[in-house]
Amino acid sequence: MVSKRALFLYGVLIIAFLFIFMWFYPLHMGIERFMYDIRDWWKLESGEDKKEQEIVIVDVDDKSLRELGRYQSWPRFYFGKAINEIASQNPSVIGIDFIFSEPDSISGYNREISKSHLSVELFSIISDIDSTTMDRIIDATLSTFSFDSYLSSSIRKANNVVLASYLTNDLNDRPAQGYNAYLLDFPPPRSAPRFEGMITPISEFIEDAEIGIINSIQDEDGVQRKAPIFFNYKDKTVPSFAFTVAQKVARVWSFRGRRLMIGGRNIWLDKNNFLWINYQGPFRTFEYVSFADLLKGNISNNLFEGKIVLLGSSSPGIADLSQVPFGGQLPSIELHANIIHNLLYSEPIRKASNLYIIIFVVLVVFLVLWFSNKLSPYASPIITVVLMGGYFLFVLIQYLTYFVDFEMIRPLLAMVFSFVAGLSFRINRLEKEKRHIRDLFSRYVPEEVIKEIILAPTFSLKGERRVVSILISDIRDFTSRAENEIPESVVEELNEYFEEMADIIFQHGGMIDKYMGDGILCIFGAPIFHPSHADRAISCAIAMQQRLRQINRGKIKEAKHPINAGIAINSGEVVIGNIGSSHRADYTAIGDVVNTAARLEPLNKEYTTEILITEETRGRLKGNYKIESVGKVLLKGKREQTAIYSVNLE
Repeated sequence: MVSKRALFLYGVLIIAFLFIFMWFYPLHMGIERFMYDIRDWWKLESGEDKKEQEIVIVDVDDKSLRELGRYQSWPRFYFGKAINEIASQNPSVIGIDFIFSEPDSISGYNREISKSHLSVELFSIISDIDSTTMDRIIDATLSTFSFDSYLSSSIRKANNVVLASYLTNDLNDRPAQGYNAYLLDFPPPRSAPRFEGMITPISEFIEDAEIGIINSIQDEDGVQRKAPIFFNYKDKTVPSFAFTVAQKVARVWSFRGRRLMIGGRNIWLDKNNFLWINYQGPFRTFEYVSFADLLKGNISNNLFEGKIVLLGSSSPGIADLSQVPFGGQLPSIELHANIIHNLLYSEPIRKASNLYIIIFVVLVVFLVLWFSNKLSPYASPIITVVLMGGYFLFVLIQYLTYFVDFEMIRPLLAMVFSFVAGLSFRINRLEKEKRHIRDLFSRYVPEEVIKEIILAPTFSLKGERRVVSILISDIRDFTSRAENEIPESVVEELNEYFEEMADIIFQHGGMIDKYMGDGILCIFGAPIFHPSHADRAISCAIAMQQRLRQINRGKIKEAKHPINAGIAINSGEVVIGNIGSSHRADYTAIGDVVNTAARLEPLNKEYTTEILITEETRGRLKGNYKIESVGKVLLKGKREQTAIYSVNLE
C-alpha cells in the first residue's frame, strides 16, 4: 500500500511539472519547434513536387528592376496598367502587397533635376519674376505629375482589388479616411494581436478597394509557422490581407469561437486565433510572372482567368522575407499565397487538443511507473523505448497524413521521467530489501554470508525445500544453576558464552537460527547452500567444544562453575524460509530433521558424550573424523530406531 501511494505521488509530481511548471517556464518549446520543423521538412520531402494553379503571383523581381529602373522612381502608372492588364483576363480577385500610403508625385533626386531644368527654361521665357515665385510655380507644376487618378480608375474598373495595410504601435500612424468601412462587425478574439497605429493606402484608393493587414507574427526563433486571421486595432477587428482575398473569392463566410466557415469549408483556428500554415512547397511552388513581362504584354491571354492574382515582390531589396519551418525563406507575397490556399483549397495544420495530450500523459505516466517498477530490469526499458518510438511514429503519421500536429516533447518527457522515477523507486526498494536482509541476518550469519545473500541473483526469503544440517547445542543443568544465582550474573555469563560460540559458528559458515534459553539452533547450508554443510557442522561442533574446554579452564582457576554443553547434528530436507506474521517473522527451518536433532541432543548426557550425530549426517561427511557408533535408539515420535554416532575431539 505504501509503495502504491508513493508511485501515485511520483506520477502526480511528474504531471504537475509537465503541465504547471512548464506552462510558466516552457523550457521544452525550443525542442518542440525543432521537431515541428523536422516534420514539416519531411512532409515536403516525402510529397510530390507540384505547381499550384489556383494562385498566380505577379512578381516585381530583379528582372523588373533592371528593365523598369529603380523601384522608388516608378510612377504609379505602372501599377495602374498592371491592374488593367490583369483585370482584362477576368481573375477572381487581385491582391496587391504594396502600401500606397502617400500621394504620387515626382520626388527625391528626380524632382531636383526636374526643378533645375524647368528653372532654366522658364527663366529664358519669363525673366521678370523673382526666384521665390519661380520655385512656387515649379513646385505646383511638378505636383500635377501624379498617376494616382489613373491608378484609382484602374482599381475602380477592376472592382475586385484588395490593397495591403500595416498595423503599428505608433499612435501617430493614422489610417486614411474611409478605412472603418472595412472593419468587421464582431469584437476581436481575445488573443488577436493588438495595435494602436495603422498605415493604409490613401483615401482615393480605398474607396473602391478592400484592405487587409499584411503583418506577420513569428515565433521566438524567428520562424513563420502560423498566421493571425484577425487583428485588434484599438479594440476593433481588422481582417488579414490573406483572409480578405480569400473571402472575396468565397463570398460567404462566418466566424464563431475558433471555427471559421469560408466557402463551405470549416477552418479551425488554434486557441490563440492563429492558422497554422500548411506550406504547399518551397519558393516558387505557385505560378510566378515577372511584372516587367506583364507590362510588356509577354504573357498568355488566359493566364489570369478565374485565378487569384497576387502582386508583390521577391526581390531581396524590396520584399519582406520570412523564415519558414522547412528551411530557407519565402517572400511575403508567397507566404500570403500559402495562407490563402489553406483557407480555400488545402488543409491547414490543425493543433491537437490539449485535453488529448493531458489524458495521454496521465495514462502513460502511471503505466510506465507501474511496469518500470514491477517488470524485470531488462523488459521495462525495452517497453519504454517501444512506447516512445510508437508515439513518435503516431505523431509523424498524424502530421504527414492528416495534417494534425500532436505535441511531441512533453509526452516523451513523461515517459522518460516516469521510467526514471519508477526505476529509482525500484532501486530504492531493492536497497531497502538489502538493508532488511542485512539487518535480519547480521546477528545470525557472518558478514561474508550476508554479502553473498545480497549479491545472489536468485536469493529469496520465500519458503522452499532445502537439504541442510541442523546443529543444536544446549548447556547441561544450566536452568537449575540459574535458579540459585544472581540474574544479572546469569545473563552476563550466557552472553559471554553465546558471543564465543557465535564467533565460531560464523567462522564455519553457519547461521544462528535462534537462541533457545541456554541453547543454540544453527543451520548449515542455508540461506546460502554449501555442498559440504555436514562437514561444516561437525567442524563447528568440534571447535565449539574445544573452545568451551579453554573457557572452563579459566573458570576453574577463578573458582567458578564450568559450563558443559551437548551438541547434536542431523542432516536432511527441511522447509526453510521467512516464517511468521506481517508484524514479525523469522528466517527459520521446520521439519522432522529439526525435531530429530532436538531430541538427539539430550542423549549426550545419557551417553556421556559431547557431540552426537545421526546416520544421515555421517553419510554426508567427506572429511576424516573420529566417529564411533553409539547404537540405535528409538527417539520420541519415531516408529523406527535411529542409528547415532559420537564424535571425539581428540
